[in-house]
Amino acid sequence: MQEDNKTLRLAISKTVSELRKSHNKPYLKFCDENSIATSTYDNIINGTSNTTVYNLSKIIKGLGLTFSSFGELLDKNLPQKFWDEE
Repeated sequence: MQEDNKTLRLAISKTVSELRKSHNKPYLKFCDENSIATSTYDNIINGTSNTTVYNLSKIIKGLGLTFSSFGELLDKNLPQKFWDEE
């Protein structure tokens, strides 16, 4: 279970990082425009801690996405059988 948590955190990290860079938004400007503490964003990007749904929603909204579209992109960064039940 703990390994799944780490896998999910790293996939969120990669997805958010790729999306922000594709929008050509400087890190500090993105955080400021979306009322996200830089320390919170750092933790998400580094995959060092779990994020709240609220903080993730601010990031998703700041990227101009919906949860469902973000989820589709996130799935591409997860192992193929990640959602399969054991």
